[in-house]
Amino acid sequence: MAYKKKIPVDLDCPLRLTMSLIESKWKSCILDELRDGQPRRPSEIHKCLPEAAPRVLDMQLKEMVEDALVEKTIYPELPPRSEYRISELGMSLIPIIDRMLKWGEEHFNIFERKYGKN
Repeated sequence: MAYKKKIPVDLDCPLRLTMSLIESKWKSCILDELRDGQPRRPSEIHKCLPEAAPRVLDMQLKEMVEDALVEKTIYPELPPRSEYRISELGMSLIPIIDRMLKWGEEHFNIFERKYGKN
């Protein structure tokens, strides 16, 4: 049985459409890691985001490939090797991610006081 997203893509509102494509905890981080355009093997992406479960990253990468935000290349070798690269469509989300990063930096102190470092 094929994997099906738990939350369907919402086509009724442009904001909800965008959020449904990058709403998971790791998709924006994956795009940020791939922003330089260099292909990355799955293990390299996992190393960049060690707090994410590999299974979750693999599922989110699969969704991102299906949504054309990321391109996957599989090399016909033994053992098989695959690489991920951000697509042109995925690159179009980088300004949004940059703005999110800037907002987080600008408001860091508010949330550091609230949540603190444990």
